[in-house]
Amino acid sequence: PPGSTFVSLATGESIRRNADGTIPDEHTARISNAPGTLSMANTGRKDSGGSQFFINVGQNAFLDWFSPGRSQHPVFGKVVQGYDLIVRISKVPTQADRPLEPITVQSIVIT
Repeated sequence: PPGSTFVSLATGESIRRNADGTIPDEHTARISNAPGTLSMANTGRKDSGGSQFFINVGQNAFLDWFSPGRSQHPVFGKVVQGYDLIVRISKVPTQADRPLEPITVQSIVIT
């Protein structure tokens, strides 16, 4: 919600959401949206992220915050194990952008 705060796991810093409920881009290293990277989902504008992220399964340099164009998605992590499973998930049949059969995450480790 707009004006709410959360604690950055990376720095321990308390961060306040903007008036429209978005958050500032926290990680702005020049890392490209390459296969296996985790990137902040946002409206494509700087500092417009919320609580969603996506995993790149292709080379998406056009999404880099430092590339020309409107879309700016900072990379903040990388899959280090199980990338083959992510690629398989990206290829399941869908309808209206939803998998025909539910995909359940049974466990995940973030380090």
